[in-house]
Order: sequence, then structure tokens, then C-alpha cells
Amino acid sequence: MRVLKFGGSSLADIACLRRVQSLILNYGGEKAVVVLSAPGGMTDSLVELVQIAARGDDYAAQWDALESRCEALKHDVESQYGEILEWPELDVLKQQLQGVQLLKQCPASVNAFAISFGERVSVSLMVTMIKAHGARALDATSCIKTQAQYLDAEVDLDRTREAVNQQVASRDSGIYIMAGFTGSNAAGELTTLGRNGSDYSAAVMAASLNADICQIWTDVDGVYSADPRLIKKATKVDRLSYKEAMELAYFGAKVLHPKTILPCAKANVPCEIKNTHDPDVPGSLISSDGTGDAPVKALSSLDNLAMLTVSGPGMKGKVGMAARVFGALANDNVSIVLITQSSCEFSISFCVYEQDLALALNALETAFTLETQAGLIEPVEVRRKLAIVTLVGDNMKSHKGLAAKFFASLAQAQVNVVAIAQDSTESAISAVVSGELCKDAMKVCHENFFTHVPSIDLFLLGCGLVGKELIKQLEKQQGWLAKRNIKLNLYGVSNSKLCFLSKEGVDFEQWPSQLKQSEAGFDLNTLEQFVKVNHLINPVIVDCSSSEQLADQYANFLNAGFHVVAANKKANTGDMAYYHQLKNAAQRSGRKFLYETNVGAGLPVLDNLQLLFGAGDELLSFNGILSGSLSYMFGAIEDGLSLSEATAKAKQNGFTEPDPRDDLSGTDVARKLLIIAREAGLDLELNDIQVEPVVSEEFAQGSSVDEFMARLPELDGAFSDRVQSAASEGKKLRYVGSIQDGKCKVGIEAVDASHALFDIRDGENALAILSQYYQPKPFVIRGYGAGAEVTAAGVFADILKTLSR
Repeated sequence: MRVLKFGGSSLADIACLRRVQSLILNYGGEKAVVVLSAPGGMTDSLVELVQIAARGDDYAAQWDALESRCEALKHDVESQYGEILEWPELDVLKQQLQGVQLLKQCPASVNAFAISFGERVSVSLMVTMIKAHGARALDATSCIKTQAQYLDAEVDLDRTREAVNQQVASRDSGIYIMAGFTGSNAAGELTTLGRNGSDYSAAVMAASLNADICQIWTDVDGVYSADPRLIKKATKVDRLSYKEAMELAYFGAKVLHPKTILPCAKANVPCEIKNTHDPDVPGSLISSDGTGDAPVKALSSLDNLAMLTVSGPGMKGKVGMAARVFGALANDNVSIVLITQSSCEFSISFCVYEQDLALALNALETAFTLETQAGLIEPVEVRRKLAIVTLVGDNMKSHKGLAAKFFASLAQAQVNVVAIAQDSTESAISAVVSGELCKDAMKVCHENFFTHVPSIDLFLLGCGLVGKELIKQLEKQQGWLAKRNIKLNLYGVSNSKLCFLSKEGVDFEQWPSQLKQSEAGFDLNTLEQFVKVNHLINPVIVDCSSSEQLADQYANFLNAGFHVVAANKKANTGDMAYYHQLKNAAQRSGRKFLYETNVGAGLPVLDNLQLLFGAGDELLSFNGILSGSLSYMFGAIEDGLSLSEATAKAKQNGFTEPDPRDDLSGTDVARKLLIIAREAGLDLELNDIQVEPVVSEEFAQGSSVDEFMARLPELDGAFSDRVQSAASEGKKLRYVGSIQDGKCKVGIEAVDASHALFDIRDGENALAILSQYYQPKPFVIRGYGAGAEVTAAGVFADILKTLSR
């Protein structure tokens, strides 16, 4: 014997009904009890009809729609099978609704009769379709015995088992068709088992008959690792234990009714979730040996909750206070979803459904009136719009660190935990979170526990040479990222005037035209809202501009939950107070502020320094060539070119800024040196650095770039004398940044062959670090430190560091 239950989406129209007919008959001569829901959407229509009638309003349009649908289903079956249906009491339903409309209220008994009408329609249709194969109808009210209440009734399993076996024995058949969702109380009156209660009906029938299996046929392939409507990459769970399934159902798994599993578990009847529309796909099997090896089976979420906290000095050490709290709620039929208590016994917190909040508050107020007046109990604290995220798996108890990983995932999603609860068997752990952040929490947790495909959600500010090159590299590396299970999406690009955002992701090739067509500029509030609406969990702002205005917003970016990757040096070379503010904002927000390219473009300069200093090393002195453009120019001068010729050649080859005076002033090198000094723990401002420019400030002022380049040969003679003087001593000129005894200096130095920077030229950068760990010979980092390609590569490397792994 097997029990088959078909949900509403499997019974929505004649095509669906024929598919169900085929599945029922597919089991040949094996006996089966088929439990049916109402045709898809019909119960919602019936609930709406009752509500309209109870208000005394006109429901003619809704009634006509229901009647038309019923008649259409009846006509389709009668015309195809040549049978006259035994149709349920549509006229009786109409009369009862008329009475409800007159009274402007609906008795629970009438409500139960009305909202269960759709199940009776399904039974009438299906019995007619398979009557030729010996199908017989089973009256649910004669089989399912419940408590007295008409709505959301509990089944009396002992009475039901006796009734079911009696009814089946008296109607010898191979196939029995029964309405789900319906039963009867001791007085024989029709009752209902709560919305979506047909699963419960099927489980009760399976337990009563000691069936071989209870199959729940629905519109999905089985139980998923998370709600697939929230998490697109949710995967099917092949096997679950009864305990795992009950936890998932209780905490919101939509494919399982919370009451379904217990009857099957008590009778040890396996329960299988199958897809009516794709029956050949293996479903999810729930059984006593369904655990498997996986430590975590699934995530579930439950929303629209409120948390109440009862606290006060009268709670501590007072026997029976918890019983009074929960007894008061039970008396008013308030369902409690989760409970947690402080270790000092000063407070008890619990979650209820938002719809029950007023009822719960009234029950507590009534129960503790005297204690509240005496100051022993404080006013009940209420937090609304909450959700519960639950991690489920029987094997969690044998794997260390899962709870830590769970809460680390919530922190990664920038989600504050309101309360925590764990069952005594350690098969489920729950966190109460803000309802609006529930989806973010689910996405990160699912990513970390199941798909293992971390995401990077990118927004690029600055579309100059480096920005354009970065986009090229992002496109080029998509295959490399995919092989490493990394999902990187570019969601926005911005220049100094316009900003383009796309929830589908910016096209790597079409972005210039998309940006050009945009009418909006960059705005942090707009970006925050975009992230919130699209539930992006690892948002990263990449600044490849040179904008001081953007650099001044980095702290706001971090506080808003964005990682910040900066090629822009302005933030780190602003005043010291802002430098500390950025560090504090990154630490406080749990987001990363990364700026490796601020000093050596693609060279791993700051990473190495931070590792050294983190290991307890101390900087003794530093010497470095920190400008690729000046490295190129001084190499050309070494080869015999004059200062003006070397500058013109560097400009022509794209090594300098559009205005070479920006390089020749030494300010860029001073900024880089300041960043290194600050990383070493020195509290310095930019004006604390002694700067010797290649070209004096007086000479550089006033003229256009072309005029400056035309005048530059005036300095060739003096500079040539300086080059020859150094050469006569076996030395070469280099533009060097140095740190010694806490002092920083940038300028032209003559270095000999023993110096670490003697051979550095042609655009190379080099940094010689003398420290407690690296002496008497310095730790040298050397390589090309200029150019859009290597700078973009350095930015790319920083972007990958935002992954929490």
C-alpha cells in the first residue's frame, strides 16, 4: 500500500489532471490511497469569497469566477470520459455565503465547509477519470478524526487509525480517492487541518495504514538546500532524516507542511517528495536512515515574526514565571516559534507571528497586571519585522566549528543577530535577524555552506586608462574565476559626470555606450539602495580615479557596508586624522580597505610591509625608487640624453602624466613615501616630507605644457653638470624617497654600485627595506611599477582579497 498526495498545482486544469491520472495508474495493481488538494488557487478564491461575504460586501464577480472555473473543469472531464460527475454541493455553498453576507460574520463551521470545497471538487473529478480502473471515493470526514475546533484542527491518531482501516476494509478497491485538508470532530462535524493541510492528511493516512511509502507530489523536484525562490543556486537534498525534515518544515521550508512528518516518523513510514511535472527525477526521501554524511542539509527561513521580551527583577529565581508566561499565551492560542532566556534569568525572549502580536501582548498584560504595577515586571519589549534563519543537519554535532561558520556568515552579510537558539540534539541552530536582511543572510550562508561560490559585486569609479584596463582584465579572467568557483559581477561604472547601474550586470563591451546614455551621476545613497534592493552580499567600490572628492567619501563607503579598493592615493595622503578614521571605519564595519597600488602599482609592497610589521618587525630605514616615469627618465639621461630630451621621450611613450610637471615636482613620490611611513607607524603629514623637485617650483609655474616643454632645455646644462659630477665618482643619479630616523625625504641622490638602487632604471621601481629582521642587507622589492596594465592587475588582486575565505 502506498499513499499518494497531489498538490493544487498538480490539479490546476485538465492537462494536469490527466498527468496525475497517469501517475496514479502507473503503479499497476498496487493498492494506493490518493489524497487530493483543491485545484490550484481555488482555496484562495474560497477564502476571499468568505472574507467579502463576512464584510457584507457584494461578491458576485468572485462567485461567477469560481462557478465558471468549476463548470469548465466539470465539462472537460465529462466530455472526455463520457461520465456524469457526482458534483459537490455548489448550491449549498452559495446559500451559506448568502447567510454569511446577511449576518456580516462567518461561523467557524461554515468557514470550514466553504474553504474545503475545492478538495471535494478534485475528488469528484479524479474519481470519474479513473472509475474504470476500480477507483472508489473515501469520505475524509469518515476517516480523519480530529479535535473539536473547526479550523486548524489536530488529528486524533488513534481514532483515525481505527476509522481509516474500517473504511478501507468496507470499500474493497485498488485505488481510493480522498479529499485532503478535511476531517470531522467527535460530533461528526466537518473540520479542517489548516492551510496546506492535505500533506498532513496524507501522512496521517500513511501512518494509519502502515503504508510502504507516503509520496507528496508537488511542483518541485524535492526538498532543497534553501528556498529556490530566494536562492537561485539551491540544490536538491536527496535524503533527510525525520528530525531534519521536521526542523526544516517548522522553520519555513515551503515544500513541507510542519505537521506532515511526525505521523510518518511515529509509524516509520518513508516520505518522498516528488515532482508531478517531472516524475522521472529522483525526489527527496525522508526516512529513519536518511541522514547521510553531510554535516549540514539545508537552510530555512521564517519571516513576519515579532520578538517579545519579558524582564524584570521579579523574574530572577522565581519558580514558575516561565510557566506563567507561556501558559498565558497558550490560553489564547498564541503559537510560540522560538524561545531564548538570559543566563541570569532576568528575562525571557520569544518569537511569535506578527499576526498574533496584539493577542500575545494582551495575554501578557492580563497575566502580569499586579507584577507590572509593583515594578517587578517591566513593560514588554517588542521588536517587529524579524525573521529566523535556521541551519539544519543531524551530523552538525559531530563537526566542530559549524556554529562559528554560521555566525561568521551572518557577520559577512552585515546582519546583526537579535537572538540565538539551538535544539538539544544539536541538529538545528537558529538566529533571529532583521526581516529585511533575511535574504542577504540566506544568500551568504548558502554560499558558504553549499555552493562554495563566493561572489564579488563590483562598482567601478573612474574610467580612465587604469579603469578601462581593469574592465578588460575582468572580462578576460571570467574563465579563470569560474574554474576557482568565484562569481564576479560588474554592477556599475561611473566617471566624473555619469553613473550607470545594471541589476543584470554591466556589459564588458557595451559599457561605454551604456554609461554615455545614463542621465544620473554617482551618489552613495542611490548605490546603497541598489545593493539593498538586489540583495548584493559582497559589494566592492573600486576607485581608479584621482578624485579628492571621492577619496573624502571612503569612510562613508565603508560605514555603508562596501569594501573599498583604491588606486587613488588621495585618501591615504590626506590628513592623519582621516587616515585613522578610515582604518577605524574598516575595522568597525568588518569591511576591507585595500590600496596596494597606491605605492608600487602591481608590486606587492604594502602587503609585504604589513606582514613584516604584523610579525613584530620594525623599520630602521627605507630607500626606494617609487616613480616609474622618473625611473625611465633617469635611465635615459644615464644613456646620454639631456633632461629635456629624456622628459620628451618619456612623455611620448606614455610614461608620464599628461603634464610632466606632475612627475617632475616629486609630489607623487612624496605621497607614496608618506603612505609607507604611515604603514610603518609614523604619524606624518604630507608637508612633513622634505621634497627636492627635479624642476624647481618657480620654473614650473605659469606656462602651458607646451611652453614648459619648450623652456625645459634651459635646465639641461646645469643638470648635465650634476650627472657628470656623479659619474666622475662612479655614481649615478636616482630620484629616491627615503626614511631615516623618522624623517622623510624625496630628492635626487647620487648612488654608487654598492647601493640597492644603483641598477634601477627603464621604468622599474625598487624598494630597499632595512629592518630589525632584515639587516645588514635590506629586503628589496623590485619590478615595473608604472603603466595601466600592471596597475589594473594590482587593483584586480586587491579585489580578490575582499573574498571571505
